Amino acid sequence: MRTGWQQRWVRILTTALTLCLMVLIFFFSAEDADRSNATSGIFARWFAERFTAGFSEMTAEEQQAEIDSIQFIVRKSAHFLEYTALGFLIRSCLESWAGDRRRRGLGPAGWALGALYAATDEAHQLLVDGRGGTVTDVLLDSSGVLTGILIWTLIFRYLAAKRRRTG
Repeated sequence: MRTGWQQRWVRILTTALTLCLMVLIFFFSAEDADRSNATSGIFARWFAERFTAGFSEMTAEEQQAEIDSIQFIVRKSAHFLEYTALGFLIRSCLESWAGDRRRRGLGPAGWALGALYAATDEAHQLLVDGRGGTVTDVLLDSSGVLTGILIWTLIFRYLAAKRRRTG
């Protein structure tokens, strides 16, 4: 049985969004260490200036130490959040292609695809100047994928239950 998810425009949109995010992740991973640090450093400085008590009174060395500690959190949060979005999009994409009859295995399949992409992304970083790929980042990214899939599942189960109750 076809649902609204199996409309052609939905398939095209979910597939395109999923692929676009994968390309964006690839380009972030292709940045050399200096550029990657500069990008996350901008966000870390912004957070430090706004949320670290007495930041403006610190010496330049103290400020940099604070920025460096925040930068680690920024980088790991970015990993997790981009892969959470990827998990949500992968699950949406799979739903648009599979339909009702094969719905049961879409969560695990989506997680496997996202985890595989995370592993290849970390392997890609091994080829980039000054960057490295780590197993812990694969685990973090895979956790993000799982979180995105769980968010998708919760939202659409809620919507389906609401639809059943109202009509």
